[in-house]
Parts: sequence; structure tokens; C-alpha cells
Amino acid sequence: MKVERVMERVYDRRRLHQAWQSVRRNAGAAGIDQMTVADFACREEALLDLIQAKLQAGTYRFKPARRVEIPKPGSTQKRNLGIPVVMDRIVSTSLHSVLEELFEPDFTTSNFGFRRGKSQHQAIGHVRQAVMEGYEWCAAIDLQGFFDEIPHDLILKLIRRKIRDERIVTLIARALKAGVMVDGVLEKTTKGCPQGSPVSPMLSNIVLNELDHELQRRGHRYCRWADDFIILLKTERAARRVMESVTTFLEQNLGLPVNRDKSHVALVKDVEFLGFQILAGKIRISTQGRKRFKDQVRRLTPRNNGQSMYQIIHDLNAYLRGWVGYYRVQEFLRVFRELDEFIRSRLRSMQLKKWKKPRKFQRMMIRAGYPVSEARRTWIKMNKWQSVMRRPVRFVLNLKWFRRQGLLFLNDFTSQTLKLEFAR
Repeated sequence: MKVERVMERVYDRRRLHQAWQSVRRNAGAAGIDQMTVADFACREEALLDLIQAKLQAGTYRFKPARRVEIPKPGSTQKRNLGIPVVMDRIVSTSLHSVLEELFEPDFTTSNFGFRRGKSQHQAIGHVRQAVMEGYEWCAAIDLQGFFDEIPHDLILKLIRRKIRDERIVTLIARALKAGVMVDGVLEKTTKGCPQGSPVSPMLSNIVLNELDHELQRRGHRYCRWADDFIILLKTERAARRVMESVTTFLEQNLGLPVNRDKSHVALVKDVEFLGFQILAGKIRISTQGRKRFKDQVRRLTPRNNGQSMYQIIHDLNAYLRGWVGYYRVQEFLRVFRELDEFIRSRLRSMQLKKWKKPRKFQRMMIRAGYPVSEARRTWIKMNKWQSVMRRPVRFVLNLKWFRRQGLLFLNDFTSQTLKLEFAR
């Protein structure tokens, strides 16, 4: 049954105010009109009146987003991100809220992306459960430039399937075709969802819900987070057959191109999914995830850093807290121990360079409890990376020293709480 008179929900004053509060909390940069969130707050009631009036009259128009480039995690490549103006963010947030109410009941339980009460941790737990039940093979399919390639006609067709109100369809079409400003030049958008818009995640879920139901109809085990998904199977032969048929469905039925170079059939243990791997029924940080972590730690701990060790550790801890908040579900404690040792080696090398003189280190040895005669016979090359492995260095710059500096230890975190969540 199609839903009518949906636009009234979008410009409902209470919903618009809630959308504005959400935008205000998220803050963010200004769009092409240079209006900041703080600027909007100074005139919020008048501007909300204006938004409401334009939506009610059907005259609201989205402005082009301001194009910025952000680096892709673990890659030298960059991806495009659009920064909408504040008013467009409010309208998109309100629209997202309405679409969520209407479409959320149709989403499957194996879709974990951009949904209330769903998380990446739950997604990887879902995969682990399937592996424990014997689904050791997978078809890992990569959608090529998914957000940039979604056909507008497909989005609008799926919206019309649920909503009879053409005013909503028109509003979404305007959002999709608003374009982007690149170096002051307008670029039209004829396909794709605008990355950076609050409504884009919902539109992407509506599109890929078609895939979800097709996989469910075929009786496949799968897991999806946004456009990252794997189909879980018990044999290699079945995985190859499903890879073929699902690729055909995506390209012919949904018009979504598949990157065949990055799509492959493999054992689940050999596949990175959401930064993790499943090995022997346990969750581990992927090889690429560990590499990305070390690269970031290297960037945060250059040996020629002129800051104090206190400030270096303070900045490093900010990164570690966010990182371990996500990766703490991994169950190989040895991995955390190895990464902790890597961090301490980096910091030891920095500290030696800061002390500069071997005589200074000898004094620190004596202060730490080394026999005076032995300390004076010890000569450490302060600018050599290999020096961090010397016993005296590890004696002086020991675990207690790092704890006194306030360094966060990854190994202090366990996955026990999240294990219980997965088991429920």
C-alpha cells in the first residue's frame, strides 16, 4: 500500500526543529553560501520559517554542494565529498527521518549499515556466526564507485513504489540533481547520490534493499554494511556460481557496475571485511588494518618532532582511543601486544633523540637503578633506531615509565563485553 501526503511530515515544524538540532550537533564546514551553523543559529526561527514555507509551497531548491577531497583510508587516493549548505542539510535530515519511518520495516536483518541499533561490530559478529556454522567460503563483490554510479531513475522508481506523494519524488530529484561546485564551476550530477548529504545513506539503503531481498529470496547467507557486502557459502563451487549470478543481477537489474578486479571468491579467513578477518572462528584485525595503524602511528611519532613527550603522547592517545574503540572486538590479544610494542619502540627512539647525548642517558640509567660502574661503561647511539632494542634502553624506558607519561596501552582493552553481545 502506497503512502500519501508525505511532504507534510517533512515540513512539520517539530521535525524540522529536530533536524536543525542534529545538524547543529554535527557542526561541519560552511557550504557555497558561506553560512556556518553559528550563523544559522543567530536567525534560526526566521530561517526555519523560510524553509517550512518553501517546502509547503513546493518551491524549495537545493544549492550545489561544495566539493572537497578527502584521503581514502589506507590509500594514497582521494574520494570526493560534497559539503551542502546548512539549510539543505536540515531539509535532507528531515527527509531522511521520514524515509526511515517508511522504509525501515522493509529492510532485512542482514543489513547493518546506516541503521539505528545496528553497528559494524554486529555485522562482523554476524559473519563470525555464519563461519562457525560451516559457511567458510564467500563471494566478496566490490561495487565500483557505488555512491557515484547509482542511477537516478532507479532511486525515484523505488521511492514511487512506496510513496504516492509526487512532491516527495520531486524534492528528492532536486537533491540528486543539485550538482557540485568545483573551483567555482558548477558540475551537473546526472547519476549517483551526493556524498556528504544526510539523506544519501538512506537512499543507498533503499537501492541495495533490492539486492538484500534477492539474496534472501535465494536463501543465501550474507552480510552488508553500506556497499560493503559478502555472501557466505559452504563450498568454493557454490561461491563461484553465486558470484556470477549476483554480478549479473547487480549490473542488469540495478544498473550498478561491479569492479571485477576487486571482486573475488575466497575462504572467509582470507578476506578483509570492515577492517577484520575471521580466523578459526575468532575476530582479528586484518593485515591491512594493522598496516594502516602502523602508518598512522609513524605519522604521529616522527623522530624530529620538536614537541614534548607529554604532548606527543597526548596527541597519540587521542588517535588510540578512537582506534581501539572500534577494534577492541578483536580476540587475538597477541595482536594488541605486538602493536603496543611497536608504539613503545617508536617513542623510545624519539626519547633517545631528545636526550641527544650518551652521557645524558648514562645519568638516566643511574637514576633508574643501574649500578653506576655499569652505567658508565654503557654507550648508546642516540640517533640509531636499532638502539631501542638494547637492554639498557628498555630498562630505563620501561612500562612503568610509559604509564607515568600517560600512554594508553591497547592490551588493557579486552573484547569480553562485545563477545557477550554477539552471543545473545
